[in-house]
Amino acid sequence: MQKRPNPTFLQKAEGLKNMRRKRTLIIILSVLAVVLVAIFISSVASMQDKYRERFPELAGAATSTTESWERYTRGTHETTTETTTEATTTETTPLAPVIVTTTTEETTQSTPATSQNNSPDIFVEAEDFHFSNHYPHRTVSYQERQVLLDGLKEQVTRFQKDNPDMRICFDVVLLSTGETLGVDELDPVIPSACWGLPIGIVASERASSGRLSMSQTVTYSSSGSSGVSSYIASTYAPGKQFYLRTIQRYALALNDALALGYLTDSMGGLESVIPDVDEISGYISYNDKKIYQDFRGLEFSSTGLSTCYDMANYLKYLYNGYTNDPDVYQGLINDISVSETSSPISEAFGTDTPILHMLGRNTEQGAYMDIALIDAEEPIALVIYCEASTPDKAGSAIYTLAGYTRDFIESCYD
Repeated sequence: MQKRPNPTFLQKAEGLKNMRRKRTLIIILSVLAVVLVAIFISSVASMQDKYRERFPELAGAATSTTESWERYTRGTHETTTETTTEATTTETTPLAPVIVTTTTEETTQSTPATSQNNSPDIFVEAEDFHFSNHYPHRTVSYQERQVLLDGLKEQVTRFQKDNPDMRICFDVVLLSTGETLGVDELDPVIPSACWGLPIGIVASERASSGRLSMSQTVTYSSSGSSGVSSYIASTYAPGKQFYLRTIQRYALALNDALALGYLTDSMGGLESVIPDVDEISGYISYNDKKIYQDFRGLEFSSTGLSTCYDMANYLKYLYNGYTNDPDVYQGLINDISVSETSSPISEAFGTDTPILHMLGRNTEQGAYMDIALIDAEEPIALVIYCEASTPDKAGSAIYTLAGYTRDFIESCYD
């Protein structure tokens, strides 16, 4: 008689088979999840690397501890910040860089770290920059252009509303027609290194009138260089001399805060310079203390502020002054044209468009400003300010808003 299979044995065998299937499925799913996570992390890292390559001045180096508030208030002052539960108050005290008005004998200073010739190096002027003499004719009517300009304003305001975690201010001047468009352009902002623009304008005018000599020398001392971002401080030992013309180049093209302080002090300090700056534009005077709320809703009381409206006026003043009397401003124009700081505005308009720009950064306050004279289908002065939690967010915002502006200009010439 043939024996029947034991039903209990069959059930156990089937159970073991199912368990093995489940175990295999779990292992496969786990491996797949790990692979997907690795791919995601690699993708994010790749995107960050690409952005850092495009904006090295807004990422990476911008997060270092040396990029502190001291650098960006004006470069001629140290700043201490007191924080309370109600507000943050910023007070400033002047530094005292050594200014040498006569050329000294050539000497050599030796230190454990370096041996240098302390005599000032000969300054070599950059190739003269010139704006275009011929621009294309607009293909839209005045009424159509106004509609397009309103559309640009709507894009900027919509971007603000879509990004409530940022503080954004914007101003553009169409230099050939005088048309302007501003969004929160009168709000207090931290100009940081962009404050070098009006300082450079005043220096150029005083040099042209004989009130300032660009051949006078400045001696670098270590006083005031601690915690300040400076090409001079990172490259030379104390005792090195520079012609004032070199100092202006470092201040404007390299964002050298120490050089900007020397340039300001060579003209008698801020008290002497600010009245001249305010004659150009002074909706908020740089020495006035203002109270404002930052992108986090924190309240600050501070000097060393400006507005996008004022910064746009400085750009406009420089452009018009250069157009009417290029000899006075050619050196300043050259300095800005060879800026070694990256620019989201330049990136948005592309390498085929000549752009003169300056970048201001205050990483401690999360404040970033890009200002530019753009020689596109028509000349433009553009100022974009953004406060954000990270340099990447700020750089992306400035790039986007500059792209809106580029699209507006191109739409007027299709």
